[in-house]
Amino acid sequence: MHRPLDSHDVATTRKEIPNYLLVRKLMKAQTSSGVWRPSDTCYRPKWASAVWPLMLLAEMGIPPNARIKAECERFFDLHQVDTGAFACPSKLEDKGRRWDEACLTGNMVRTLSKFGYGNDPRIQRAIDWFPKHQQEDGGWNCDYPEKKVKHSSFMSTVEPLWASSEIPRPKWTRRMKRSIERGAEFLLMHHVYKSDNHHWKPTYPFFTQLHFPMYYFYDILHGLRVLTKLGYSDDERIREAVHLLMSKQNPDGTWNLEGDWYREGDFFYPSGKGRKTLVDVEEIGKPSKWITLTCYRVLGQTGDLELPEDF
Repeated sequence: MHRPLDSHDVATTRKEIPNYLLVRKLMKAQTSSGVWRPSDTCYRPKWASAVWPLMLLAEMGIPPNARIKAECERFFDLHQVDTGAFACPSKLEDKGRRWDEACLTGNMVRTLSKFGYGNDPRIQRAIDWFPKHQQEDGGWNCDYPEKKVKHSSFMSTVEPLWASSEIPRPKWTRRMKRSIERGAEFLLMHHVYKSDNHHWKPTYPFFTQLHFPMYYFYDILHGLRVLTKLGYSDDERIREAVHLLMSKQNPDGTWNLEGDWYREGDFFYPSGKGRKTLVDVEEIGKPSKWITLTCYRVLGQTGDLELPEDF
């Protein structure tokens, strides 16, 4: 965690990531021509078409190979619209119903940047779109402009901010910096997970649970990860969320996976059936390597957890 990406240890470890069982399963799910089905879209079905394994592989830190790059190019071709944003329907689907999508744009700017597209003009167009689509309260809402919205969404707001956190600071323009500040303020004014319209209770019960992978959803750990990476580690308004996170630590120093978005019967899938995914990353209710790693990163940034220099 304290080592630069170009250090020998990090480079050696990254080379081993393609051999990780989950990564092998994700890559094996491609067709013989290197496509995650279906070929006419990268977004549907959730969570099996190309967007979802690309997001997960980027978060796992896999170095991009030719097959991943080819799917990134297919995504650009099918899903980028004239505004620079990304749309959920592809250009081969219903062209009359393509709209700018904040969650997808944020997620894929981050994902594509992790795969080496950070300097690509197509990514810059998407980044330039963020401030243009921002709401008056500083956040974003995926229902806009399809619907009239009065309030931004936690889930829609965290994704452009997550993408921005992957952009090196020297590349932040003044407009981008102001956009990031406004978006971060939306999360901070809500103390990371609370509703100002409902007596400062958690906006949703699942906001207080810890999930992996995140895809386009939200919880306290995700909010804290993004805010601390953007430089808000010392803001007092994150402290309740930090204390809640620390209260979830197991005696052995780990944190459990408390839920995921494809196996849960929750607000989004009241039937309880969820949707099919290519891989199950970890077991719900058990200690999670991915959750624990992110918790250590967050609490190291806030100063609530001392990490050895060689960690």
